[in-house]
This record gives sequence, C-alpha cells and structure tokens, in this order.
Amino acid sequence: MIRTMAKSSAGSPATSSPRPERPSGFFISDFADSYFGPVSTREIEKDFPASAADWTRLASTSDSLRTAIRQEFIEGGRVPHVCLQEALLPERAEALHQALCNARFVRHHHGPYALHVAPLNQQVPSALTDFCAWLQSKEGADFHAALVGWPEPLETRQVQVSRMDVGEHFPEHRDTDEEGLAVVYNFTRPWQPSFGGVLTFRHPEAESDLMRVPPLFNSVFIFRPSGAPHRVTEWTSAAQGHHRYSITAFILAKR
Repeated sequence: MIRTMAKSSAGSPATSSPRPERPSGFFISDFADSYFGPVSTREIEKDFPASAADWTRLASTSDSLRTAIRQEFIEGGRVPHVCLQEALLPERAEALHQALCNARFVRHHHGPYALHVAPLNQQVPSALTDFCAWLQSKEGADFHAALVGWPEPLETRQVQVSRMDVGEHFPEHRDTDEEGLAVVYNFTRPWQPSFGGVLTFRHPEAESDLMRVPPLFNSVFIFRPSGAPHRVTEWTSAAQGHHRYSITAFILAKR
C-alpha cells in the first residue's frame, strides 16, 4: 500500500508543521496555477518508463492515484512537494539499506556540512550502485518528473548518498536556483523523534519551521528546491548505534 504522510496543512501531503500554511509558491505568487495549469484537465501519462517497475509500485498505480499525487505536489504549500511512504518495492528497500550499511563513506568535502557521503565511483557493485545509476538515467528522471506532473523535460544533474552519525547535522542551505525537483529517498532504520535528523524548511516570514519531514524508512520526499532554504537537524546521542541514511537526486531543467 502506498500512502501519503500525515498532512502538514490543507492541500499539503508533508509530515508535521507547527502552523497551517496556505498553498502558494515559495517566493513566486501563483506558482502552481501559472506553471502547471489546472490539474484536472492535464493529460495523464498512461505509462511510466518501463524500468521504474523494477524499483517501485508507483509505476503501476491507478490514474486516480497518479492524479492525487500530482495534486498533492502542486498544492503542497509554499514549497510544492509530496511525501510518500512505502516508496520502493520492499525487497528493493531492504537491499538498499543493507548496501548502505556496507558502503564506503567519507566526510563531506565541504567543511561546514557535518555529514558523510558515499562517492559512487568508490563503491563496489550493489543495489546501491544500481539504484543510483537508475536515478541518473533518463528513465529515472522522466519517471520522477511524470510522477508529480512537472511540465518541462528534466535531467538528473547529481545523486548524493549521505549518512549522519551522532552529532552530525546539515546546516541551512539552498540546493539550487534552477527549476526542477529534489528527490530524497530515506533508508533510516529505526527512527524515533528523539533521534533528530529531521529535514526542516524555515518559514520565510516567521520564527518557526514551515515544514518538518522525518526520515522514515522507505519514504520519498519530492520537492521544488529553487529558493527553498532548508536544513537537517542534529542526529542526537539518543540514536547511538544507528545512522541516518538518504539518497538525494537533483533532477533539474535540461540544459
């Protein structure tokens, strides 16, 4: 069963938020209407790229669920987004978690980013390298664009595999000013609220978080990153013996 996560606001499929948010573009007024047009009249793709079925049941969902996912993304609030649980086939998610546990990680090359990354060219062949290769492919980019109804062709620019150890965090940053998608697959097991490691988006007009997304196992969070500052909170001592794992693909407008 594929489920959206508990809503953070009306029209938004995110996780939890301290205050409701009215759907709108993050810094661009009427983004959804001007960029996507009316969802109900958009043509629904009858087929996703064939390779998607090797990884996710989302590739064979009904037209009504596809429409609902697109609607959730477009009406996702100041940051258009959708978050789905049970994103990958269970056996694929398990294999990826095991591969992440066995992967070679190094400290992030940028000092202020206190986390570890797994350079793909330094990994042995595994479910991890296979999945990242699919994310980097044209079919991987096409699938995620079609899933949320992105109206223009996209291409994968970067795939990053990350791990957080106790005491690590990802400070506030902006991924890009280019249009497109950031796609975050989570493989953290177990996770409890006391562990931290929550992806948070700062409210641009208030001293509060706009949105908080926990790293639940086998969930995917897809959002429009342009102009959306965010961070990942500290992985706390309560998580001793566990790691926060994620795979992020930046799927942006074709050059």
